[in-house]
Amino acid sequence: MTLPKISLLLSSILLITACSTKNNIDVPDNNKTNPLMAVIQTDNPPPKKLPTETFEELNGDFAGNYKLIEFIDYMHNYHQFTHKELYRLFSKAKDTNQIVEPCKVRNTNGSCVVQIRKGKWDRYKAMFVYERNIERGVNFWAEHEDTLNRAYKTYGVPPEYIVGIIGIETAYGVNFGKKKVIDVLTSKSMLGDRREDFYTKQLEKFLIMTRQAGLNASELMGSNAGAMGYGQFIASSYLDFAVDFNNDGVTDLWNAEDAIGSVANYFARNGWNTNISQVAIRAKYKGNRFKRLKTGYKTKYSQRKLRKKHKIIPRSKLYYKGPVSLIKLHRATYDELWFGTHNFRVLTTYNHSTFYGMAVHVLGKTVKQRREGY
Repeated sequence: MTLPKISLLLSSILLITACSTKNNIDVPDNNKTNPLMAVIQTDNPPPKKLPTETFEELNGDFAGNYKLIEFIDYMHNYHQFTHKELYRLFSKAKDTNQIVEPCKVRNTNGSCVVQIRKGKWDRYKAMFVYERNIERGVNFWAEHEDTLNRAYKTYGVPPEYIVGIIGIETAYGVNFGKKKVIDVLTSKSMLGDRREDFYTKQLEKFLIMTRQAGLNASELMGSNAGAMGYGQFIASSYLDFAVDFNNDGVTDLWNAEDAIGSVANYFARNGWNTNISQVAIRAKYKGNRFKRLKTGYKTKYSQRKLRKKHKIIPRSKLYYKGPVSLIKLHRATYDELWFGTHNFRVLTTYNHSTFYGMAVHVLGKTVKQRREGY
């Protein structure tokens, strides 16, 4: 046999032997448990697959509102609210434009009569300074006398002006408002109100406020403008001026103590001068109607000029020496004229209205006089 043939025969023998050996190797059966793999899997279980965050859809009256969806993204990105909590909150919010206000007066044909207030002082005053509200004020003062005195000592604001504010705003807690704040602010900010930028900012502040105070944003009741508590603070005022005056760890404007301290702090921070004891003094002039000078809380006149040139003088002693606002109260048959001091102008920072400032002054003084028995 030649050498090439011998080499070919040996290669064939080796190939047959290798194939025979391969067939005898144990191949793992995937249907059987491998003891080694079982130990590994027991000691180091594979990681669980974590669910990815899913955003709930925005449902309800504001479903599909792109402004609100963008606002939710903003609150998530800048204030770390979760999408889930905000979608749930706003899905329950109601469009207040769809809430029909009850008609108080109807014509004989059944149509609703729109009552227009003319803005006369007598009408305005009667809305706040009436017997039942005065009695409420006396009772409120008696119940919270210690807190009012502590606020006076702390902030320098006399009790009668805190009492006046709370009486004007909520009739001493009788009327905190009949609409949910979340409904009002969402409707006004997301549905094209002429002041939607203002209300969007208030909605942002409201969510921050409720989170900080641990309050339920979906339940709080307020006014038609979203104002809250005894003093009817808007959300930005809450964050800027509200205080925990009873030191219980929660700033709650539906709590009378916190509300008293917060109103006093508001006035102190807005420039109340503790050295000025008088807020407004009745003035005397010739005639029944006053048209000679511009009037209102924004005006400032030299007392000397009013006295010398225009013959306008206070009816009682005025200790305040600074410039005064000239306040005109239009009554049925004549105009009342008053001098407003610096602290009167501070009162109007709460509500930019001459009538409002005078109503707070008159109600507060009337409650104080009734309380003192004269």
